[in-house]
Amino acid sequence: MNAFDLSPAQVRNRLILLARRAAPAAGPRPQPWVRPHGPVEVVPAVAVTRVPVIPRVSVVPGDVVRLAESDYRYSAGPLRLRIVRVRLDLSEWYDGQWVWLEGVEIGPDNQDGAFRQVLARAAALPGPEECQQEAPGFVNRASP
Repeated sequence: MNAFDLSPAQVRNRLILLARRAAPAAGPRPQPWVRPHGPVEVVPAVAVTRVPVIPRVSVVPGDVVRLAESDYRYSAGPLRLRIVRVRLDLSEWYDGQWVWLEGVEIGPDNQDGAFRQVLARAAALPGPEECQQEAPGFVNRASP
């Protein structure tokens, strides 16, 4: 009988058997970790609290923002959005770099489109100091 008379499963099983027989000759197997006997020093746990990072943006419901394709996730071209809600509470999951915006998409013909939730780059939105310079109600933040 040679190797060509065996099925692939039989060849595999024989190789496993040979490896198991050769293993004791290779040296001792690593032993599982065992807890040491005797008193164990208890280290008090230190509570680590994460400070939430909230981005400083000044868009409010009713504002219209323009976002370039690179300024929001899952994009499909530039976007004009009339803000309905700004979700700053979710920004701590994105280290304050991104913010969820909910709003109505405005088409090229200035007609209201579908309701959208957009994960936008906080740096693409105006900060508090920039909003005072812009005209109220319209924020133009399109990238060049």
